[in-house]
Amino acid sequence: MTYQILSILLALAFVGLLLWALRLWRANVVLQAEVEELGKQLELAVQRLAQYEMEPKSKTFTKMVDLLAAAGIPGLVLLAAMAISGFTGAAAITVALSSLGGPAGMLGGIGVLVTLGVVIAKYGVTDVSLAVARKLLNTRSKATLIREIEALPSVVPQRFRNKAKAMLEVG
Repeated sequence: MTYQILSILLALAFVGLLLWALRLWRANVVLQAEVEELGKQLELAVQRLAQYEMEPKSKTFTKMVDLLAAAGIPGLVLLAAMAISGFTGAAAITVALSSLGGPAGMLGGIGVLVTLGVVIAKYGVTDVSLAVARKLLNTRSKATLIREIEALPSVVPQRFRNKAKAMLEVG
């Protein structure tokens, strides 16, 4: 009697495992179909992106890029000032803002960063950079400015230095 009950329980367990395996197999088939569909959608999205990249950009797009650059450049200026300060944490922020603000202190530094962001948003990074290069060429020689660019801290990458030198040639 015990052997029969044990055999029935084992048979039921086997049927249960078989049904569970069948259910997992069906779920796997469904997931594979979904993966294939997602692969097709991804391929279509990549094709659309490539097509979009080839299209000429509108003035609105260019203006939006300038606004994003304007938001980022003051942060980069603050970060560079903090790196040069030699301090860390809140002291670095305080020293950096005070240094940028000159006699007006931290509030002046915030004003400088906000003004920089507004000017870049209005005119664009390239136009502002060229205007600064032209103004500097009025008061200093090209050789002096190139030496100053080379003397920048190592935090400033070489490609930015090369771009600054190229702007001096254009300016």
